[in-house]
Amino acid sequence: MKANIISSHVGNYLRKSRKEKNMTGKQLAELINISQQQVSRYETGTSSLSLDQLNEILTVLDKRWIEMIYYIDCFSEENKRNNINLSKKTIAILLNSMKDI
Repeated sequence: MKANIISSHVGNYLRKSRKEKNMTGKQLAELINISQQQVSRYETGTSSLSLDQLNEILTVLDKRWIEMIYYIDCFSEENKRNNINLSKKTIAILLNSMKDI
């Protein structure tokens, strides 16, 4: 997958997760000490997140990495249309990256 497609899918997951907690973008921004505009850029996929930033947001939203990976792999509308699945190798790389966090 292209990086911007991944950013878009991650952003969709973050927005969905934030809304599930009845949290505004401004509230999330305050909790992680960034601007509401930056939260919006992350959620729309126009800005990429570092693994540390993503981990911090997932922690605030009470989400686990594997939940996000599963969402991206199984429930993304674009993945359904294009029949794209994360390969085992990609998942292994993501999981190995998380060990360093």
